[in-house]
Amino acid sequence: YKRQKVYAPKLVKAAISNAKSKMQDAYTFSTRARDYRTQKISEIYDEYEKQLMANNAIDFDDMLLLTVNLLSTNEEVRNKYHERFSHILVDEFQDTNISQYMLIRHLYSNGKADSDLKGRSLCVVGDVDQSIYSWRGADYKIILNFQTDYRNAKLIKLEKNYRSVATILDAANAIIVNNTDFLLYT
Repeated sequence: YKRQKVYAPKLVKAAISNAKSKMQDAYTFSTRARDYRTQKISEIYDEYEKQLMANNAIDFDDMLLLTVNLLSTNEEVRNKYHERFSHILVDEFQDTNISQYMLIRHLYSNGKADSDLKGRSLCVVGDVDQSIYSWRGADYKIILNFQTDYRNAKLIKLEKNYRSVATILDAANAIIVNNTDFLLYT
């Protein structure tokens, strides 16, 4: 008799969602599984995908993953939506995950160089200090690399805070200054 480990459904759901936000399908996730727990989750992920397919269903993460995959592989569809959306605004950009970032990238640039994007605009609003969704796949490095990815981007700092009192801001800044990545963007 072999004792089976039981994993909390919430943990498994979060692991699968996190994998999808990193653009990892069940097969890719399984190839990166290095320990017993991750291997078991990869088996569940594979079965979950089979059940979704059998029921002609997708989950929320699939909406992004499938859309990005479609835009990545189908030039006609990518061109259609690139032409349809010439002005893109993204709020809370610090909480973007890789699949969301790839969607934005396809819609905005369509693989074209910055110099070929005349008449188009991409405005992102965010504050890396307020990144709070890493537990669900958000990657704060995306906002840190924005000006590298978009060399013609103009940074506008909003340095006046109208929502918090000085005591709260001082406490927050005392914590933030200890962030090892803080020096990268100041």
